[in-house]
Amino acid sequence: MLALMPITSLGAYELGDTIEDFTLPDLDGNPVSLYDFQGDVILLYFFATWCPPCNDESPILEENFWQEYQEYDFTVLAVNLLEDSTLVTQWVNDLGLTYPTVLAPDYSLFTLFPDAGGIPYNAVIDQNMVLRLSHYSFDEDETRVLVEQLLGLQPVQTTHGLLEDIKALYR
Repeated sequence: MLALMPITSLGAYELGDTIEDFTLPDLDGNPVSLYDFQGDVILLYFFATWCPPCNDESPILEENFWQEYQEYDFTVLAVNLLEDSTLVTQWVNDLGLTYPTVLAPDYSLFTLFPDAGGIPYNAVIDQNMVLRLSHYSFDEDETRVLVEQLLGLQPVQTTHGLLEDIKALYR
């Protein structure tokens, strides 16, 4: 019986909210705080080793995000849900992952995020600890655009409102 994930999220956070600090142990048992990475753009990644999509996504995050953007004040912070450190360490080593990984002993942190109900689950937090993107599964292109915008590597896209459209008619 595989009923490990909560059915719905409490969703204490919404997009635009400041994420509160939390501290969880890394794979060696050392405390790691979210605010250790303040000033970075953070891709917070909830996963489990038994999750097939997590097995696909984790190497993508390593190669296409962590390795590519870490020089620009960017961090992938992986949060494993409810698994033993020995198992997670072996899995991380087998996949060649080098981004920071911490262990969550329960779902209390996970359920604070909007629509958190399954994994893999990703949240992008900006340099001021504001939640900018949060969703189940992974949209690499959407995530890349946002990360690059927050890092200043790509201009922020804007959309025209009705007033701008009307003004354009009279130019």
